[in-house]
Amino acid sequence: MPLHIRELISLDVNKIFSNLHARAFSHATEELERVKLAVTNTVGGAGLTVTRSEGHHGNPIDIIEFTVEDEEGITAFFRRFDKTDLEDLRGSLARRVDEGCNLFVKVDKQSAFDGTIRLGKGDDVISVRVKIRAFPARTELAQRIAHEFLSQLIESKG
Repeated sequence: MPLHIRELISLDVNKIFSNLHARAFSHATEELERVKLAVTNTVGGAGLTVTRSEGHHGNPIDIIEFTVEDEEGITAFFRRFDKTDLEDLRGSLARRVDEGCNLFVKVDKQSAFDGTIRLGKGDDVISVRVKIRAFPARTELAQRIAHEFLSQLIESKG
């Protein structure tokens, strides 16, 4: 369904997203530097933060986080996906966009380490939350904005 002009003035990239937050866990069995590289490959890396935590059984866990606030950086994240993953994202927006207009994406951590950004499943992923600018802030509007944005990316990939 096309967006109504009163709901969204423009789909200009400068008006779609507020921020992107990525988080990954590095467990005791993993090398922290490899996980940091996976996050860097996914969303950039200047300003990664690492917080030491403890698992349920006392095992050390490092939490790697990074926030992107510029539109081009966020758009670049989505451009890294291949056409099939973009289509999968577009087709699953109903379960990925919450009432706070956040779009949730899981990125395969091993693929990201290797330099390829693919959708991931399970728990061993880089969790990405992208805040969609929707006025008024409604889930349905955020889904439509994301759908149109992803459709344009898919079309650009041929």
